[in-house]
Amino acid sequence: GVGEDVGMDEKRLTSKLFGSLGDEPLVHLSSSGRDVSDRLETVTGLEENAAVDGTTTAASDCVDFGAQTAWSDPDDAKVTVNVAKLARLRKLRSAVTEAELEGSHYVQRIRTQHQRLNQRTSWAELSQAEQTGGPGTESGERERDPRALTRLLREGGALVDEDDGLAGSGRMLPKGMLETTRVHDANASEPSKAVIRSVQFHPNGSLLLTAGLDKSVRLFDIDGTHNPKVQGVFFDDLPIHRACFSGDGAQVIVAGRRKYFYVYDLQGGAVERVAPLVGRDERSLESFVESPSGAQHPMLAFLGADGHVPLVSLKSRSCVGSVKMNGTARSAAFAADGNRLLTAGGDGTVYVWDLRNQRRCVERIVDDGALNVTSLALSPTGGHLAVGSDSGVVNVYDNAGVGGWSANGIDGHVRARQGVGLGLGGTGPASGMGSTGGMQRAVRREPVRALMNLTTAIDTTTFNGDGQILAVSSRLKRDALRLVHIPSCTVFSNWPSSKTPLHYVWCTAFSPTGGYLAVGNARGRALLYRIHAYNV
Repeated sequence: GVGEDVGMDEKRLTSKLFGSLGDEPLVHLSSSGRDVSDRLETVTGLEENAAVDGTTTAASDCVDFGAQTAWSDPDDAKVTVNVAKLARLRKLRSAVTEAELEGSHYVQRIRTQHQRLNQRTSWAELSQAEQTGGPGTESGERERDPRALTRLLREGGALVDEDDGLAGSGRMLPKGMLETTRVHDANASEPSKAVIRSVQFHPNGSLLLTAGLDKSVRLFDIDGTHNPKVQGVFFDDLPIHRACFSGDGAQVIVAGRRKYFYVYDLQGGAVERVAPLVGRDERSLESFVESPSGAQHPMLAFLGADGHVPLVSLKSRSCVGSVKMNGTARSAAFAADGNRLLTAGGDGTVYVWDLRNQRRCVERIVDDGALNVTSLALSPTGGHLAVGSDSGVVNVYDNAGVGGWSANGIDGHVRARQGVGLGLGGTGPASGMGSTGGMQRAVRREPVRALMNLTTAIDTTTFNGDGQILAVSSRLKRDALRLVHIPSCTVFSNWPSSKTPLHYVWCTAFSPTGGYLAVGNARGRALLYRIHAYNV
């Protein structure tokens, strides 16, 4: 009849999709006549399958069919695994002298190791009552909790709500261990042919920029799986030393060891060459920093010769001013509001400039123990300042309550110069800041912590979006990268490890939400790591 024809059609379609089933029925029934699929009530997370010497041992029970589980293999008890032979299995040993494990013990060790590394999967574990089915239930069946759906609807919003993880919730990041996973390289679809000098995420978080000495800027769509290339621009006369997005993300600024730089319009696809700076005889514009997205007047600060730092407006493409520090200018950083600029260099001093009064330095901080400052980074919230030196030491300063150049301090300083009192019992500049011919007297501040985990010159210091993680690196030594937990000023102990293939690190960048960390190295690869404490 019609039912038989439909059944045959289903069987032919199933055979095409999944192969021939022979005389087996499409749906297996249990001895009680119930569909087996009715009993697939709980599926636990899959554990790792370990393959040693061609023998595969399964490590988790996925579906409960009563006493017999789908992943139970009686041959496991007969297998013996040598965990001392392979380096990747030695971590499973409980003692150095332990060499061989029985199959059941090997599976248990893998399960324990997986739970240690993936602590976020505890929500999938069943309670003892759920495993036994509870009192008054038939063997192999579980009693459903009528309040489970209500509890899920009330408390499960965080599972689907895109709150940017820790960055959007204000929660504190735990110290000590950082759960990370390496994903597909960001530029795997088209690796660079030279050193990657710059990596940066677009403000929307979906695009990643890479640039280097192969004269190319490449944009990749970051999904963590394929990361396809979106666009590429080749500059035939400019080996790129520095490239970045503008504050609003509409343009890409590209510079090298030339007297000019390029501005690439992402929407229009036009490339504009900006002529040498009028009034400044700078031989190279290879080093610069860009103002953040919140700046009222977007600009670039180029590190010029003899301590000069020209300021170039991105609107007029012209030099709108400059500041002059003692010694050479080696590094710089804008504050989050764009009204303050920090510069440092060969004299071991950090200069804080109020760009609303460019001739005025509101504070000079003598970096503790540093002769040459090679890197600067200011947290997005302005709460911490990281100063790296040529000795490999990174000093972390706490800016909370500092009257000299905190947001309120500078506004008050400007008002004081306009004749408006601060109400603090003084009429001059900020407390303790004596003026010396337009330049503030240098002060010494004690750092919260001096990080001495690296031994060569610090090239890169980068804060993540909420300022709880600081990445510090040096290009002079292989695998010289550390991640710092800022609330406690301690280095994460588990990552990167001695076996993390970083190579020589030249640049780092966090995604806006902190879910990804991109690392550009000397091999031309942009390594991509997923930080599980943050959403993507």
